[in-house]
Amino acid sequence: MLARKTLTEHRLMQWCAVILALSTLILIWRYITILILSIWLSSICRPILEWLVIHLPLMNRCREKRSRSAIAAFLLVFLVLVVILPIVLIIIALTGSTINFVASLSNSTTVRNAINIIVPPTNDNSTDFGLNKTNDLNFVDFIRGGKNTTLHLLERLLMQRDTITDVLQLFGGKALSVLSTVAGVTAQFVIGLLIFLVSTYTFLLHGNEIWTWTIHHSPLSSKHMNRFYNAFHETGRGLLIGVCLTCALQGLVAAIAYLCLQIPRWYALGVLTGLCSLIPILGTAIVWIPITVGFFIQQAYVKAVIMITIGILAIGSIDNLLRPVFSKLGSLKMSTLLLLLTIFGGLELLGPWGALLGPLVVRLATEAIILVREDEYELLNTLRI
Repeated sequence: MLARKTLTEHRLMQWCAVILALSTLILIWRYITILILSIWLSSICRPILEWLVIHLPLMNRCREKRSRSAIAAFLLVFLVLVVILPIVLIIIALTGSTINFVASLSNSTTVRNAINIIVPPTNDNSTDFGLNKTNDLNFVDFIRGGKNTTLHLLERLLMQRDTITDVLQLFGGKALSVLSTVAGVTAQFVIGLLIFLVSTYTFLLHGNEIWTWTIHHSPLSSKHMNRFYNAFHETGRGLLIGVCLTCALQGLVAAIAYLCLQIPRWYALGVLTGLCSLIPILGTAIVWIPITVGFFIQQAYVKAVIMITIGILAIGSIDNLLRPVFSKLGSLKMSTLLLLLTIFGGLELLGPWGALLGPLVVRLATEAIILVREDEYELLNTLRI
């Protein structure tokens, strides 16, 4: 009777732990991707922290813990100011223009129109910058009109005083709505940044202790937890170093080449080139081949030859040259097709953060399937013995 009561209490406690764990996951779900990024960044930066602690002079061993915390804080501030913040600002600056550029390409009815958008004809440069010739002429006429035009405009404004009041009221309400939206987005950004900094600092200093506690209290065995740990960090290093860094370098080299060739939207094309480097077989050629065709159509043969040379020797060879180097720092054991499916599937289901969560979930699922099969083999071998 006592044993049955104890077993019942144990099962109730298990259900209580599961419910509370799920409740905790729901509470922090909004910031789960930020926590994952902070864990990945802390694991990448921890060797740097250890090297600094060893090589920087410490006053005495009793102050080592305090010095370690100071070094971790300095390292984190340095990374945020020098690496993370510039990258975030560049992404924010390029996202809008790239989306508009892709939208204009998708709205083009023919291939020739799409090529003209990518490489605009030299005799119609005004359209490259979104200038409206009619508006320019009207503006010039207004300047030349002088006093009469100004008086006529003032008379029309006075006659339509009620209409202007209504417009101001309308736009005043919209301006308030826009300001409230901007304030909300800014508050979310500040909160997310604060959580990222605190969590990265915590994992950087106490990541090993937290993981030891997790293994000790997890219902899974230490073998399973360590395998999940390796798969988790392998995904982070593979995405941040192996995939993102390679795409960024290819996009940067391509953007510099497009700028030197005087292509108006070189920045958006550079972003598209970096993204297309994920696509197998064709890769970056999806972007620079239409540019080359546009140069041939415009009879700019020298630029076309230069574009082909840079596309093959510079942009295309970066993947072959640098990927083996980056694979030593972090490689993702996932096929290119599966990586693309998980990235775009995550984007479709979870939004921008899905590009990170999609590959992570699939990589952990793959590791779980492998562990199940290994456990079955071990169980069969044990029964045979």
